Amino acid sequence: MDTVALIKRIVRITNKFSSPNTILSKDELLKFVSQGFGGNNAGITLRTLQRDFDVIYDIFQIRIGYSRTRKGYCVIDRGIMAHEYERLLQSFELLSRIDDNALLSCVQAEHRLPPIGDLFYEILCAIRNRCIIEITYEHYRNVNKLGVHILSPRLLKESQHRWYVIGYNDADELRVYALERIKGINILEHRKFKSKPIEEINQLFAESYGIWVDNKQEVEDIVIKYDKLDGSFVKSLPLHHTQRVLEENEDSVTIGLQLRITNDFVMALLARSRSIEIIKPTYLRQRIYKTLCDAIERNRV
Repeated sequence: MDTVALIKRIVRITNKFSSPNTILSKDELLKFVSQGFGGNNAGITLRTLQRDFDVIYDIFQIRIGYSRTRKGYCVIDRGIMAHEYERLLQSFELLSRIDDNALLSCVQAEHRLPPIGDLFYEILCAIRNRCIIEITYEHYRNVNKLGVHILSPRLLKESQHRWYVIGYNDADELRVYALERIKGINILEHRKFKSKPIEEINQLFAESYGIWVDNKQEVEDIVIKYDKLDGSFVKSLPLHHTQRVLEENEDSVTIGLQLRITNDFVMALLARSRSIEIIKPTYLRQRIYKTLCDAIERNRV
């Protein structure tokens, strides 16, 4: 078995079916996969792809198969972590397609890469072995004071060019720590935490923007209007998976979302303050107004 070819195939297939609306006939599927191998379809059969589907399900929790009702190959079932796997695989497929060294200079990824060092792998090992960790952490909001925290690490998550470790403290409260602010770590190998599903954590992030989570906040209906230009950008790269277009005309685009209003979300809205108008909720409109008024005062000329 050509392991490299197998990896390239399953990454290519997984990325193709990342959209729930993707439906391919048998011929379309075979043609699509063969395109990743110089157009040579020899050796790539439906039986081969069925084995690939089994591997994809075992590793990425994504079940691909033929649907009689949809009349084609599509995603039959997608596990709770499937979206995270798909996002990670996009970078791999990008690199695998650049098979000509001369083309490397023609493709430039984001230059603000989140740092990954030994700390990342230490925490990953602690998660795998269910070890509680003790970290020394720098608190920016408290005059850079260092604090010591005990954590049962459950998840490593990237958000806005930073990596975070997410877990529970001794009081079983959810805590989030940025890796670049961890100044020391001690893996308490003699202390183990009980393994439990992380669906609760994933659900919190599914209802929020960025890394801030607070289950005391309610998920709210949000309506935002942009001018036509900014609205086009927001449509092409949605702020959140709940985003939907409520109204669109030649002058503006109005979208609706359902999520918790956190600082991360407010900062994302301010990135397009040139044209944004908050329709609801009222308190979010007032918050944006006050923030912009304060900015005007600080930058008055």
